[in-house]
This record gives sequence, structure tokens and C-alpha cells, in this order.
Amino acid sequence: MATQGHYLVTRTVDDVGAALAQLQVAQTTITRIIQRMAALGLPALVGYEWPAGYTQADFIALYTALSALPGSVVADDVRDALFKLASSVQ
Repeated sequence: MATQGHYLVTRTVDDVGAALAQLQVAQTTITRIIQRMAALGLPALVGYEWPAGYTQADFIALYTALSALPGSVVADDVRDALFKLASSVQ
């Protein structure tokens, strides 16, 4: 019979694995956004009609925020802790 500790650790490891996979998907998506903007740049926005309540400045601010994210969506120490747990408990 499994103990509560076993349940807690193994379920957390399962969830950490899922979180790492989701972080990888998010990083790939963010990279794609940044690469698209780098390839097309501001000239692509000339003449674009922004929807009411959203401006080119809002769009640029979003791009700027995304491009300023670290290599991982989470801080290095958090990422390292996730990998340590996932790789230590099998």
C-alpha cells in the first residue's frame, strides 16, 4: 500500500513532467513570435488597421515583453529544481 508521502512525491513528479512539457511548448511559441517579428519587422505594420482599443504601441509592447523573457519562461533556479525532481524520482 502506498503511503501519503509516496502519493505526494509521485503525483508531483508527474505534474512536474507535465509542467516542463508545457514550458517547452510556451518557449517554442514565444520564439516563433519573436522570429516572425524579426523577419517582417515594423514595415509589415504600415497600413494595418488596429481594432478599437488596441494600438500598434500595444503590439510593440507585447513583442518587447516577450523578447525580454529569459531563455526559459521560468527563472533558472526554478527550472533547475523542476529538472532535478523529474530526473531524481522515477
